[in-house]
Order: sequence, then structure tokens, then C-alpha cells
Amino acid sequence: MKNLVHWQDYRSQLAESLRTPGQIAKAFPAMPVERKRALDAYAKGYRFQLTPYLLTTLDLDEAGNPTGGNPLASIFFPEPDTLLSEGPGAYSPERMNWELPSDFVVEGRPAFQLKYADRLLYRASGCMSICSYCFEAHRVVDKADPKKPQKSDWEAGMEYLRAHSEIREFIFSGGDPLLAPDEVLEARLRDLRSIPSIETIRINSAVFMHCPMRITDKLVRIMKRYEVTELGVHIVHPRQITDEFVSALTKFDEGGYGSLMKLAQIPLLAGVNDDTGVLCELLTKLERHRVKAYYLLHGLPWTLGAKRFRTSVYRGVEVLKPLYRTLSHVAWPEYVIVPRGGKASVPLERNRFWLDASACEHRVWAIDDTHLPLASFASERQGDLLRFDGTPEFIYSSYRGQPVIVFRNWRGEWEMYLDG
Repeated sequence: MKNLVHWQDYRSQLAESLRTPGQIAKAFPAMPVERKRALDAYAKGYRFQLTPYLLTTLDLDEAGNPTGGNPLASIFFPEPDTLLSEGPGAYSPERMNWELPSDFVVEGRPAFQLKYADRLLYRASGCMSICSYCFEAHRVVDKADPKKPQKSDWEAGMEYLRAHSEIREFIFSGGDPLLAPDEVLEARLRDLRSIPSIETIRINSAVFMHCPMRITDKLVRIMKRYEVTELGVHIVHPRQITDEFVSALTKFDEGGYGSLMKLAQIPLLAGVNDDTGVLCELLTKLERHRVKAYYLLHGLPWTLGAKRFRTSVYRGVEVLKPLYRTLSHVAWPEYVIVPRGGKASVPLERNRFWLDASACEHRVWAIDDTHLPLASFASERQGDLLRFDGTPEFIYSSYRGQPVIVFRNWRGEWEMYLDG
């Protein structure tokens, strides 16, 4: 693949990407017939895409199987039998629980999401490659496009911002906003900087693992000109910190914008990075290259790869806890779950404790939209005392035979999250 004439040109990377079963079959001639058939069936309803650069990080043989113990192939190479699964957390575009109808404040425009009062998030729908665990499968992977953006979305969003001066931060997210051409991105940044109330602009992107060549000198100049405040770097494994990854970061220094904050967002994935040694290597390498580990994200339910990649919530604690105070706090991420009401921090502590029944009268917003008394999630009762597992504001329990987390969210309300 590195014989590609314009290896460093991201447009060539996109043009030479594998997007169809026929292209996969040609690239991997020894792939078994039954696997090709499964891929054909999968491609009728769902997208996949692999850039030439990404393929070089997977260590695949001619049958499309990973070699040398590389766990990355399971993330990017489509495997229908593990993606199209059934069960409590299986793919459901209607239940992707971190998006509520009330979040979409620009009427009829699912591209704009307001979860927190002072920031508006814009979600692009395309991506340079596709991750099997994608948290935005209903926008990026699903060909039914239940939340497909409209051409007029952008101006509608700008009108909303001009009318709501309380919003001080704008976040580009995905899909991948850097899939847009430079001219489109520059025009959007210009629009945002014309609104006095917008103080900070963040761009979240996965190009550092899909196609780091997208970070060009021109793009750096655009980000500097419009004072993009933060760049979210999506990454999952230390193998992804390649020469190309480092070169992309270096362009910000060379372009005079090394002061741009780079914040890593790291999904916790079973069999990929749910290991203390792997995670430590990733965090320290990021620190070495001046990328702050920002979030360690527990895998969301109801995504395509939920069955394959979700761990239990507590597994993340088990992985992180040995690094506490042995790893520089600069390299330490905040471990979070992402429920309907917004992100919630996962405490490192977990104990069995007792509460008086009078302290358990709160109602919990369950995953089926019912509201239940907090007391119903106790593991034991002795008179007026109730026993729980976790911390007083973050409780490990079960609901209708499924493991769940019951917690107090940032609004002070009690909410439920489907555990892995």
C-alpha cells in the first residue's frame, strides 16, 4: 500500500480507500468464500471504509486475518458476526441513549446538540475510516441514515447561536468534521468567529488514527487564523502512534500553532486496550508528544460493536487503578460513562456501604423511561438500613436481569446506565 503515488496526500488516501466487498476481495485474495458472503450481506445495510494508511497499521495477511497479535484489525475490519448481534446492548439507532429529543435545540436539525447549557455541538456524518464500535453508527455506518444532515443545517445553527449569547463554546464532532474540505471548514470557522459570544472552538477528530495526512500546513494555518482552541485526538492503542501520527502533530509546531491544546479521547475496548500495560504505554506516549489524555470513555450500549467491545464499567477501574500515583497526573484521563443526561465520572472506589432508608427516597430514571425508588437497588435490607455496592452517588446494581449503574448525574438527578 505504501507504493501509493501520493502517500502523503490525504485526498489520495481517501480515493484509494476500500469501501466495497469487491475491493476487499481484491485486496485480500485468500479470504474464505463464506467470509466474503457475510461481508456482502453486511454491506447492504452498513458502510465500512479503510484508508491505505490505516491498513498498514493492522498487520493483515492475504486472507484479511491479523498477524503478530495485532488487536487493531478487530476494530476496523468489518466482521458481521460480531457487529450484527442481539441482546440487551445490541445495535439500536432508536435507543442510542446519549441523544434525547430535547437535546436538538435547532428544530428539525439533528446535527446540533445542546447537552450542557454553555456549549453547542455540531455532528458531521461522514468519516475517513469506520470504527466497528462507532458511537455514532446511526449517522456514520447505517445506510438508512436516520439522522442524515441537511444542506441548510449550518445556517440554521448559526441563527440559533446569534440568538443565544449564553453559549460560549462550539464543538465540531462526528463522524469526522475534518472530512470537510479546507474551504468549507474555513468558512464555518469564519462564521463562528463573527459571533461575539463564541469564546472557544473545539474540533474532535479521528484522523490521527485513520489518515494523519489530513493535518496539512494549510489546515494548520486555518486553525491558527481562526484560533481553534482545542483539538480532540481520537485514539485507542499505542500502535497507532506511528511516524505519520507524530509528523502530523509536529506540523502544528512548524506552523507556529504548537500552543493548540491537544486532548486525547480514548474508548475503552475489550481485547484492545482493557489492559493496564497497554493503557500505560498509550498514556505515556501521548504525554511524550504533548497530547493530554482527556477522557477514557466506557463503551456505549446499543452500538454496532457493543457485544464485541464493551467491558463492564468496573473493568476500566481495574485497568486504571494500578496506575494511580505511579503515572504522572498529567497523563491521567478522566474515566467516564456517557448516559442520556451527559457524561458522569466513574469513581475509583467501590465499597459495600449502608444508608438509612430516609436517604433513599430519590427516584431513578431507568433505561426504559420508568422512575423507580433508589431503595429498590439495594442489595440487602436490615430494618431501616439499606446496603449498596459502589459509592453513595455511583451504585453498581441490576435491573430486570441486566447489570446497571445507578448514579447521581451532573444535574443532581438520579439516572440509570446499562453496564457491560
